[in-house]
Amino acid sequence: MSTPFPSARSGSGLIFTSGLAAVDPVTLAPTTDSFDEQAAEVFRQLDSALAAAGSSRGLILKLDCYLADRCWFPAWNSVFRSSFPTAAPARTTTVTTLPIDGLLIEIQAIAVAAPQEDRS
Repeated sequence: MSTPFPSARSGSGLIFTSGLAAVDPVTLAPTTDSFDEQAAEVFRQLDSALAAAGSSRGLILKLDCYLADRCWFPAWNSVFRSSFPTAAPARTTTVTTLPIDGLLIEIQAIAVAAPQEDRS
């Protein structure tokens, strides 16, 4: 089943990802109830979306994170630090109601498109 929206779009040298979440695309249910596992899945999706669009985690300028509860903020800080050991992007973290019950984290990013080699 294809998603009804792209995982990333590009324009003017930038890559914009959609909101990425640990959700089964068929059932629209969270794939796990563990925060750490959901966070690992959103970063896997992020890496995949950026690679497909011609970018990478190291080229992220801004990362927005949405948490279902502020109790996850310390775990989120830990995940963020380990995901960006050097040159972390600017970030915003918002605590809000997420659209699917059981969803604990959702992220979206803005990254620079990787420079293309001149193959002429």
